[in-house]
Amino acid sequence: MEKQNICPIVETIKVIGSEAKLLVLRYLFDGSKGFNELQRVTKLSSKTLSNTLKDLEEAGIVKRVIISDRPFRVKYELTEKGKELKTLFTEMEKWGTKHLLSGDKK
Repeated sequence: MEKQNICPIVETIKVIGSEAKLLVLRYLFDGSKGFNELQRVTKLSSKTLSNTLKDLEEAGIVKRVIISDRPFRVKYELTEKGKELKTLFTEMEKWGTKHLLSGDKK
């Protein structure tokens, strides 16, 4: 694909555009979370959550931090790159509240 044909919006949606990714990011904006905590709040299956976290890690949006070796515990948190998405999410929330939750279907 030629660089001139790349749309930054489309590329961003490719990275964060699934419902699972949006849910995980939404909760990580509040701070680091363990796998079980993320699973509880997002209600995602273990497999979906695991794949989602792996995809976000590969994109440099989320990082996995080892808390202890015994028992093995990890937390997931946003990278600086991931934290930059907060403004985008805030604007999406405003738009959704105004146009989708207010009953404004026009």
